[in-house]
Amino acid sequence: MTDENTQDSNSTEDNVSPERENASVAIANEFLSRATLGEALSQVSLNAVLQLAQARALQQARDQVKEMSDDEVSDLLDQVEKAREEAASNAESAAQELKAEEAEDGK
Repeated sequence: MTDENTQDSNSTEDNVSPERENASVAIANEFLSRATLGEALSQVSLNAVLQLAQARALQQARDQVKEMSDDEVSDLLDQVEKAREEAASNAESAAQELKAEEAEDGK
């Protein structure tokens, strides 16, 4: 989600803790990663479809987070952080492998 959309959504839910809002955004992003836009794109602009999908995913995520305990929210955020760290580590490893291959090709 874009920072602008996250900020807009924050203003409508001022009474939600930052931790629960972060959990909502994480779930919304999961929904969005599975979304397909094929036919919808032929009817409306891409920007409108993305904004609608983001708003809907975030609302579904907020509803889901409301039903979660504080421990479940913390666990979810821990999982998200671990996934980010793993992705960063994988990206660094791939970059190092590419540099090594380029160095070998240059010999």
